[in-house]
Amino acid sequence: MTADQLKEAFTSPWPFFGVSPHGDVLARYVPFGPVFRWSRNQMIPMPVQGSDLCWLLQAAAEEGHSITDTEAPRKK
Repeated sequence: MTADQLKEAFTSPWPFFGVSPHGDVLARYVPFGPVFRWSRNQMIPMPVQGSDLCWLLQAAAEEGHSITDTEAPRKK
């Protein structure tokens, strides 16, 4: 999906499934439910929703990385 299509999906209440231009797998399974992202074989709810998620997508695109690259690295 394009960034514009994802922004429209984030702000609409309807289910969707898509991949961002930077490879993030995002989905909403139920109407008016949260948006989830794929990470390590599981779907994790995004910490922000709606227009805040649109902003996060745009900020990550401007910096040239995916949404998941904004997280702190985990200790092994």
